[in-house]
Amino acid sequence: MTDIKKNRIKNSKILVIDDHRNIRISLKMTLEGEGALVDEGENFSAGRNKIGPLEDINALPYDLILLDLRLPDGNGLDMLRELNKAGLASRVIIISGEGTVSDAFLATQEGAFDYIEKPFSEERILVTVVRCLEFNKISHDNQVLEKRTLKGQEIMGQDPAVLELLKTIKQVAPTLGRILVQGESGTGKELVARAIHRLSERKDQPLIKVNCAAIPASLVESELFGHEKGAFTGAVKARKGVFEQASEGTLFLDEIGELSAEVQAKLLRVLQSGDLVRVGGEKEIKVDVRLITATHRDLKAMIDAKEFREDLFYRLNVVNLAVSPLRDRKGDIPTLTNYFLTEICEEHSIGFRSFSDQVLKDFQDYHWPGNIRELRNIIERSIILSESQMIEHVELPKNTKQALQKSEENELIQNKEKDPEAEANDCFTHQTELVPWQEFHTNLDRSYIKFVLNHAKGNVSEAARILCLERAYLHRLMKKLGVQRGIVVSD
Repeated sequence: MTDIKKNRIKNSKILVIDDHRNIRISLKMTLEGEGALVDEGENFSAGRNKIGPLEDINALPYDLILLDLRLPDGNGLDMLRELNKAGLASRVIIISGEGTVSDAFLATQEGAFDYIEKPFSEERILVTVVRCLEFNKISHDNQVLEKRTLKGQEIMGQDPAVLELLKTIKQVAPTLGRILVQGESGTGKELVARAIHRLSERKDQPLIKVNCAAIPASLVESELFGHEKGAFTGAVKARKGVFEQASEGTLFLDEIGELSAEVQAKLLRVLQSGDLVRVGGEKEIKVDVRLITATHRDLKAMIDAKEFREDLFYRLNVVNLAVSPLRDRKGDIPTLTNYFLTEICEEHSIGFRSFSDQVLKDFQDYHWPGNIRELRNIIERSIILSESQMIEHVELPKNTKQALQKSEENELIQNKEKDPEAEANDCFTHQTELVPWQEFHTNLDRSYIKFVLNHAKGNVSEAARILCLERAYLHRLMKKLGVQRGIVVSD
C-alpha cells in the first residue's frame, strides 16, 4: 500500500471494541503508527458508552469502529444493528476469531463495511481501514453535493395548504399520472415539478423544463416536437424536440396556457397516441414521457372563451395541484425569510445578516403579488446593499402597497349591507358603454398595461417586474393587445 493511501488514516478517529487486551494493543499500535487517534472499549458496555447517543448521525465521535462479534457481555451484531438503524453501519469493520460464514453474511446484511477473521495481518487491517475511510468520505461528499444541488429547490412551510400539497406530491410522484400545477407567478410551481420528478421512479432520467411563454410563437412547435433538416429557413440539421429529449424521463411545460390553438391540437395528438412527427418530417417517433404542466391562468375560463381546448385540459388535468399564494400563507414568511437569509449570505460570501422586528412586520403586512420569488429577490437585494448586520429598513414597492390599501377599502365596503344596484353604480354610470365581457376584459388589460408602462417610463423589463410576468410573455401580451413599446398615453 502506498504512503498516499496510508495518509488517509492520519488524524482519523478509530474505536477498537474487543475483549482481548493483546488484540486491542496490537491494533492500537498499528493504527497509531499511521497517525490515527485510537480509543478502546474492552467489552460491549464500554464500547457502547464510548459511542454515545445515536439520535444524530453526525454526533458519532469516530470515523471508524473495529468491532468484535463475541463480547463477554453482549453480541457485536446487536450493536451493529443499532448503528445500522442510525445510518452508521458503513463505518464498522467486524473482526472475529470465532466467526462463521453465517456471521459474515449477517454482518454484511446489517450494513458492515467488511468482515475480517482473526488472526489478521497488519497489512490486511490497514488496507481495509483505508478502503472504509475512503468509502465513507465519498459518501459524505456525495451527500454534501446533493444538498448543494437541492439548495433552493425545497418546498418549505407549515401552512396546512403546503402540508397537504407535500402529502399529495408523495402520493402521485411514484405514478405516471399527468399533473397540472396551478398557481400565481412566483409561488414555486417549478419546485413542485422538481419534487415530483425527484420522488418518482424516473428520478435518474432527465427532467426537461420548458417555459412556453418564453418561446417565440414561430418556434414553439419545433421546440416541442423537433424538426428535420431543411424543414424551414435556418434548419441546417435535424433536431430533437423536448418530448424526445425527455423520453423515459419527465417533461415540465410551464405556462401551458400560452400555447396556440394549432400547437394545442398537436400536443393533444401526441398525448393520445404517444407518437410525434417532427416538423418537416413524416416518420412517427414513439416517446415515453411523464408530463407535468403548469399555468398561472384560469384554464376553465379560457375554455369558455374558446382560447384553450377542453379535451386537452382533461388530458392534462388528471391530478390537479394548487399552489397557494404567499399572502394566503403568511405564517410561513418567518421560516422562508430565515432560510433565504442563510442561503443568500452563503451564496454571496457575506457575513450573516438579520432583519429588524419592523422589517419582519412590514413583510407580514405586505401583499406579495410576486409571491415567494419576490420575497427572495427583496431579501437578496437588501443583503447585497446593506452595510450593517442588522437590516433596519427594506423598500417595498409603493404601488402594490397602494393597491393593497385600495383592496382593503373595497373589502370594507363589500362587508357593508348595500343595495346591489348602488354597488354597481360606484364603478359604472349610465355613460358606461355596454360591451361583451371578453371585449371589456381585453380593454381593461390594455389600459392597465399602458398605465404600468407609463409608470415604468416605457421600460418593458421594469413593467414586467411590477406585473410579476416574464418579460417575453409581456412582449407577447403587448403585441396581442396592440400596445406599443415606449412611453404611452393611457386610454
